[in-house]
Amino acid sequence: MHPQKRQVLKLIAACALAASAASGLAQQTVKVVNIVELSGPGATAGTNFKNGAELAIKEINAAGGILGRQIASTTSDTQSNPGMAKGLTQKAVDDDVFAIFGPVFSGSIMVSMAESRRAGIPNFTGGEAASITQQGNPYIFRTSFTQDTAMPKVARYMRDQLKLKSIAVIYVNNDFGKGGLDSIKKALGSGEPKVLSEISTDSGQIDF
Repeated sequence: MHPQKRQVLKLIAACALAASAASGLAQQTVKVVNIVELSGPGATAGTNFKNGAELAIKEINAAGGILGRQIASTTSDTQSNPGMAKGLTQKAVDDDVFAIFGPVFSGSIMVSMAESRRAGIPNFTGGEAASITQQGNPYIFRTSFTQDTAMPKVARYMRDQLKLKSIAVIYVNNDFGKGGLDSIKKALGSGEPKVLSEISTDSGQIDF
């Protein structure tokens, strides 16, 4: 099994087990929801995240479920829209789910995670912006590396392998893009390559 899918499986089991114990197993199923990007710019990342979660759920249920309870999952499309992600998270809270998986986009989880926190529901995300887990939110869990982990590797590659002297950074004007810009500049420091130009774009922009 792919390591990321295995990690998702462990996370599902842990949060569902804790939630089941807290509720006295009054429900016959453990309800979870995937709130992910199935359309729009984040469709690839959201679909992969959903597929990993669904594979884990299938394997857990085949092995007997969580304390004998089967996991029942539903999926909602955020359309890569932070406002939609927040509304879907509010609905999941109203539906009394045990855990929420997604959204994956950093900008969306930054908006929606306040709702899951307010309800005390574990919320797992693939978002990479470092600020996601710097909020002191005890209910947010990340399944991916942060940009602070990835960008130093990119910086070393540009400096040591490509031997670049200067670069331009083109980034998306959202939490993910701005976080990546900050991380790469921090990783490069005052050495080479030097960032000579910073160009922002909007998600979905086609006219440059």
